[in-house]
Amino acid sequence: MRSSAINKANKATSAQLEACISTSRELNGARLHFAVKTSSELSDVERERIWTIFKSNMQIFYTTSSFGWDPRSKKEEMFHSHARLVLCERCDDTPSGSESFPSESRIVAYTIFRFEREAKQDVVYCYELQVTEESRGLGVGKFLMGSLFDIGSRWRMKNVMLTVFKANSAACAFYKSLDFDLDPSSPGYGEDDDWQDEEIDCDYVILSKSIP
Repeated sequence: MRSSAINKANKATSAQLEACISTSRELNGARLHFAVKTSSELSDVERERIWTIFKSNMQIFYTTSSFGWDPRSKKEEMFHSHARLVLCERCDDTPSGSESFPSESRIVAYTIFRFEREAKQDVVYCYELQVTEESRGLGVGKFLMGSLFDIGSRWRMKNVMLTVFKANSAACAFYKSLDFDLDPSSPGYGEDDDWQDEEIDCDYVILSKSIP
């Protein structure tokens, strides 16, 4: 059963959610623009760009995981009617030093989230956090995660939650650096502090962090 806070948050417009975050930021010399959209507000070009980034970053992890590679099912999840996205576009005229990004490729990072009820708590569930290879190291991922906490705080959520493959060592290290911990709902919770312990018979963990 959804709580009143979840119902209220799911009725929030993109403009209301976007008001919770900074929409313009310069990170390590890159000029960036951030926007919040619902899945229904995405153009076909934006959907394709979002999917292309996801596929480039994650296909290998899904192919070798217990989830398997199922594009149709994954697209349904990513573009669900309750999905919200924080999109990051680079505004640099010459971000690579020589060529401009074509307009359809300006999305260089994003997070996809939903407001959900987990273990009797209202949470922001982060379904995806993806950054293109050429834009890593700028601090975009950290900024996007911070945006989820800002949105969650405004809409009275208790935690930010997410699922990560243990094989994705870079992602695990990133979330550890942000002080995420194993959620009580995670496989292997209470057995070992090592998220990537191969003796735990599961290839993913569920992480969470309280929203201040």
